[in-house]
Amino acid sequence: MLFSLAIAPLSVMSMSYGASTSTSGPALAIIPPWFDRDETLARAGLTEIAPVRALFGVLVEADPSINLATVRDPGIWALLDGRLIAAICGVDNA
Repeated sequence: MLFSLAIAPLSVMSMSYGASTSTSGPALAIIPPWFDRDETLARAGLTEIAPVRALFGVLVEADPSINLATVRDPGIWALLDGRLIAAICGVDNA
């Protein structure tokens, strides 16, 4: 129950993500821990940029030729704009 309460806001944010996303830049990829993250990121054309991984999330950078709004991979549950995540976390110079 608590897990679903934690994930629900992410699903709402990911629905609005496509409308305001940039074509490149940092993003937060939500990937379940039972998927091979390195393989999933490589398949999607994303590069990990974070020094530490969270259980479900990893900060990534996309190849400039990739539009983040069009990245679709079965292993990536959501791909959120890094600026949105920075704003939620209170970072004002992102």
